[in-house]
Amino acid sequence: MIKRYMILPLLLVLLLCTGQSLGQSANNTSTTENNTTAVEVSTPAASVAAPTGETALVSDSANSTASTGNATNASAASASSSAPSLNYIWSVSGIESGQITMALNQDGQDLFGQAKYEPDSGQAWNAEVVGTISGDKVDLTLTSQKENEMTTTKMSGTYANEGISGNYTQVSGGKMIGKGAFSAMWINPDTSSYTPATIEKPKAETPAPAETTNASTSDTSTPEQTKKKYFTDIHEYVDKIGPGGDLSGVPPGMGGGLGA
Repeated sequence: MIKRYMILPLLLVLLLCTGQSLGQSANNTSTTENNTTAVEVSTPAASVAAPTGETALVSDSANSTASTGNATNASAASASSSAPSLNYIWSVSGIESGQITMALNQDGQDLFGQAKYEPDSGQAWNAEVVGTISGDKVDLTLTSQKENEMTTTKMSGTYANEGISGNYTQVSGGKMIGKGAFSAMWINPDTSSYTPATIEKPKAETPAPAETTNASTSDTSTPEQTKKKYFTDIHEYVDKIGPGGDLSGVPPGMGGGLGA
């Protein structure tokens, strides 16, 4: 009896221990499955994501490129908007003895157009103009043909008070032919009204006609003088007749007439 009573508590203890062990195993299994599921779910996201260092580098590079592009665009826009407009017809003095008329067109910082010189006396000329403006600094190159020679005039000046002033250098045939100061003031905002100078072509010299000798015109004798004389006037030879009727001075064939 005593042994039987002792076995029952032992069996109860064993049952309790076995149940607890089974419960812990089940809980552990469930936890493992949950962890595995969590790992499987999170693994694709982790595999897609780039390493932290590389992500930072890519981001910094993209930001740097975008910043550079924005800075360049902003700089170009600022330079374009800050450049004053020189789209006028200008009167330029200091280069020639008279006024040069110059029509400028503008595309951002680029300048281009035409120029002409029409003096009261002397040869007129036309020219092509190209240049740039940066801020208030103006550079222009004027190319013309004067007296059958190409002439280039480099003008560097400053735009202020609606005018341009500076210095020029002029070259022709590989030699410097002039330098000094110039100034320009705009006179008309309508560049379409500009007309080039009219250049007169040199007239070709016409050779004088050659003198011709005409026998009929060179002979100044009258018809009466050129007419053949069939009779000789004896009175022309009176002084040639010697004393006593000597006819030696009379042409042959006329002696008989006198004797008669």
